[in-house]
Amino acid sequence: MDSFEKLVQMFREFPGIGPRQARRFAFFVVTRNDSFAHDLLKTLNNAKETVGECNDCKRLTDKKGGVALCKICADPTRSKKELLLIAKDTDLVQIEKSGEFKGSYFVLGGLIPLLEREPSRRIRQAHLLSLIEKRKKEGLEEIILALSATNEGENTSEYLREILKDRGLKIFELGRGLSTGSEVEYADAETLKFALKNKK
Repeated sequence: MDSFEKLVQMFREFPGIGPRQARRFAFFVVTRNDSFAHDLLKTLNNAKETVGECNDCKRLTDKKGGVALCKICADPTRSKKELLLIAKDTDLVQIEKSGEFKGSYFVLGGLIPLLEREPSRRIRQAHLLSLIEKRKKEGLEEIILALSATNEGENTSEYLREILKDRGLKIFELGRGLSTGSEVEYADAETLKFALKNKK
């Protein structure tokens, strides 16, 4: 395999990128001037060195200078009463765009497939339970399950309800607005705003 085809294969590993799009990306990169390739490599290396997980919510954040928390977790104006659980970082970005939610988040790191025998391995369960106990001391009252309206999303919601049911917290899910089969990441801001207002 030559270097160009290797580049195409690397782009194909990106989520949602098919063979044609991967080839277009590869052509784009190799036909730009040398300074573009240099800047791209420098940016990738910097990101790998400085981007890490927030100690609390586990979203990706800039940890340059040894910062332990992301801006949301470190923001004293955010409500301590609500913790919203999402599958991935991109879901958080979409929910923040709605401007409706003012509490804190936790990124599960994925969803639980229907036939999974060890569901705790698919999500950050141990860290979630530890964070909940910490947040309860700070006034946490409710958890909102903001997961995609898919089979895996609903299976994950059921599992989370089961492991959280005896912790003295109210548990809600996003209300109507997200149609069956839809993913949080691709929902528009108005749909998410409605779903958050009508949590159930």
